[in-house]
This record gives sequence, C-alpha cells and structure tokens, in this order.
Amino acid sequence: MSCGPTKLGYTGLSACPPPAKGTIPDGLALFEHWEALKEERIRFDGVVQKWADGLEPRALEGDLTWVSGATGRELTRPKALLVAHLFNHQTHHRGQVHALLTGFGIKPGITDLPFGENIYAG
Repeated sequence: MSCGPTKLGYTGLSACPPPAKGTIPDGLALFEHWEALKEERIRFDGVVQKWADGLEPRALEGDLTWVSGATGRELTRPKALLVAHLFNHQTHHRGQVHALLTGFGIKPGITDLPFGENIYAG
C-alpha cells in the first residue's frame, strides 16, 4: 500500500508522513460533484478492505502516537482501540446520513439485513 495521499486526505493505513494541515470543516468541500465522491468512496473502501484482510493480530498491539487534526495536539491511544473506532465511527456517520435522508422524506430502504432481500440467495 502506498503512502500517497488521496483526495479524502487519508495517507493509507500504515506508517506514512502526515497529510497537509487542514481542518475537519475543510473536508466538507473536497468534492463538488456527487459522482466524484462516490467513486473515491468506493476506491478507498477497497483500500480499507485490503488493509483489514491482511491485518495480523500483532499489528494491534501497543500504542500509536499522532498529531490529531481535530484537537491540534499529539495523542497516544492503543492501536486496537483506534481500529475499533475507525469502523464504529463510520457507523455513527452513516446513522447521521440516514437521519438526514429520512428527514427530507427519502426512504433509504431496508437497513435491517435479516429482514431485507436475502443477499445470500443464489
């Protein structure tokens, strides 16, 4: 996996130089067009999937220290906690999007997988 930054501002999920300084609100204007955002989301989801597929348990041992763009200071946290946060926080934002869509009268469809179309049917 390369360390080159993506338009979303991620530098990969390995030891890489920090991205250019920016703020969380700066991230709201990275894409003018929905299609470009969707393409980058799909691409980066593939990067995360590849990383997760190759993750060894020993990689989650110990702490990681970084400079937080959100707090503007150096933080140190357990690696395992940070990986759990990566996936848990995505769920938080997806819930926000669901609430916004529902508030605008858009029906996002069935989100309870056991009650939707059987995705495992051949």
